[in-house]
Amino acid sequence: MKALTARDCLCPRLLRVHAEQRYRDVVGPGDGHRLFSVVSDAGHHIGIVTERQAALFPKRIFADLIVLRQPQPVSADTDLATLHALTTDSTEGYVPVQEQDGSLLGVVSELSVFVALSESERRLREEQEELVAKLGVELRNRRMAAGVFESTSEGIMVTDPQLRILLVNKAFSDTTGYSEAEVLGQTPTLLGSGRHDASFYTAMWASIHETGGWSGEIWNRRRNGEIYPEWLHINTVRDPEDGSIQHFIGVFSDVTHFKSVQSRLHELAYYDPLTNLPNRQLLLDRLEQAVAQAHRDHGGFSLIIIDLDRFKDVNDSLGHGFGDRILVECAHRLRTLVRASDTVARLGGDEFTVMIADAQAEWSTAAVALKIIEALSHPIIEGDRTVFLSASIGITRYPDDALTAGELLRHADTAMYRAKEEGRNRYCFYTPELHDRVSQRLRLETELRECLRQDALTIAWQPQVRLSDHALVGCEVLARWNHPEFGEVSPTRFIPIAEDSGLIIELGRQVLDNALAKMVAWRGSNGHSPPRLRVAINVSAIQLRSPDAIDDIMQRIRRHGLDPADVELELTESALMDREQSANTLVHKLGEHGIRLAVDDFGTGYSNLAYLKRFAVHRLKIDRAFIEDLTTDHTDRQIVSAIIAIGHSLGLEVVAEGVETAEQAALLRELGCDEAQGYYFGKPGSFDELQAYGERTGPSNDRLA
Repeated sequence: MKALTARDCLCPRLLRVHAEQRYRDVVGPGDGHRLFSVVSDAGHHIGIVTERQAALFPKRIFADLIVLRQPQPVSADTDLATLHALTTDSTEGYVPVQEQDGSLLGVVSELSVFVALSESERRLREEQEELVAKLGVELRNRRMAAGVFESTSEGIMVTDPQLRILLVNKAFSDTTGYSEAEVLGQTPTLLGSGRHDASFYTAMWASIHETGGWSGEIWNRRRNGEIYPEWLHINTVRDPEDGSIQHFIGVFSDVTHFKSVQSRLHELAYYDPLTNLPNRQLLLDRLEQAVAQAHRDHGGFSLIIIDLDRFKDVNDSLGHGFGDRILVECAHRLRTLVRASDTVARLGGDEFTVMIADAQAEWSTAAVALKIIEALSHPIIEGDRTVFLSASIGITRYPDDALTAGELLRHADTAMYRAKEEGRNRYCFYTPELHDRVSQRLRLETELRECLRQDALTIAWQPQVRLSDHALVGCEVLARWNHPEFGEVSPTRFIPIAEDSGLIIELGRQVLDNALAKMVAWRGSNGHSPPRLRVAINVSAIQLRSPDAIDDIMQRIRRHGLDPADVELELTESALMDREQSANTLVHKLGEHGIRLAVDDFGTGYSNLAYLKRFAVHRLKIDRAFIEDLTTDHTDRQIVSAIIAIGHSLGLEVVAEGVETAEQAALLRELGCDEAQGYYFGKPGSFDELQAYGERTGPSNDRLA
């Protein structure tokens, strides 16, 4: 049988597409695991796109998805060993195959090589069986059979009815290491590996006597002592006249390489290649087994999901290679914490799971969770860098919380997200109330997406006044969502949903556009001199991570014809410190464009004076927590006084939030605070209410002087 080459191992899932086509136009429901050969108008191959690349951007044309670094193609005559090495080492998962004229013939992958090997093995078995049948008929004519006997690549052994070896071919000697002289007169037990017990051979010979043959995998021993697997066919040759057994013929192939490829594919299918932990598929298998066993034994077990907090920041700042080494270390720490009977798996990304056998008691599972949190909190040193991690953990138990593997995973995931909401670096047990909360959250996300699609969000306006004369100097714009069923949805509820789902980008754009449009309309109304009011808009750190965030903001300001100095963006201390280096660059770029920046909720986060010096901020907003008891609590008064002094010493304006009484306003003015906002001056309301306030107090036109 001829050796397999690349031409024999082509992947059947390669689809030829035009460069201008899109993934969504060529792939229907149920299709998957494709590679796409992208061709030009002239029909020339210009590159290969994977299913994963195309599915990420289904609306983009294939020409835009071609990566610059395409895998190096191989010729159609490339041998199997080379193909196996190339596909195993390939990061893309495939290797292109081209004809001698340079045109693309197709691609090969580890799976297609395995399939080709399997098909080759099937054909090989059929050929072996056919060969055995021919040998039985032609054995009397040794001269004719000798050519076939010696030239075949499969080992052949012929014995008499007493199993004494009469004849072997060259391939037998090449495979086993025994010469013909060494085995003649011996029995096949000479090759025994010791791996099979007596019952194996009893069943094999029972099949031979009943059916005339047997085929299967068997492990034998070479002359040098090496044990190897082979696929063996044994047939019985009978006398055509009386039916007595004349010979037994064994034909076998060494399947060592096949078993090696099979083992490698099994590892890829069931183990994470980075950490060598079981992957999601193997975890599901083990979960289903654990469910079945616990059901039989009336027992239980616990499932823990671990998500590394803010691990994306590690990858983004230090690189994915560094992040991979951190994941390997985390996997090692998790393995050392559990018993051999427990399962540690990697679900993907920065998520791990631990299945604890025979653990039903809440206290015992909680103890394991605390050990995991402590172990992962220890510093990880890689070269000259030290990384500190924390983890959020969700826990669910069988049979208390769920009865299937899928439900257990979903419930543990729900509990894990609850742990993140509560501040991260902690564990949380699943409860039915959590499930209801997550279901409602998913519903709100879907309906918020529809609300944004219809541009149905509204905005509220809260006056910002100068404390010296209560003149209107600005306003803070606040997003509001009036849900048709739930009524007014609190921003503390829908803003985190928008941030987690990525909807915050579009939400921010709509709020900015609507606010700017209203200010332009006010300035052009009634023929009055346009008031110079500052529009303060809250911005999430997620919004500013986009590379085109600043350009997008500036385009919207220019489109509405406003001065950038009239726009103020409010960020919290934690948002500024989240990615300090990139935030510093972004803040300076905003300042270069004339946009003002305010630090919101100052005093509740880092309160780091060094970052106030580094970041080009204009205003500090004292958090309402310090204003509430300002007139009665000496400590709050001292803190507010210190913040005002710090802000003024750095040349910053200071604004107090949450002012609700005349006494608070008077004391803040006495302490030197510049501006304030709160219910005392006006609740967040409609734009008409803001205009009315401005007309009563008179907007300050010298604010920017």
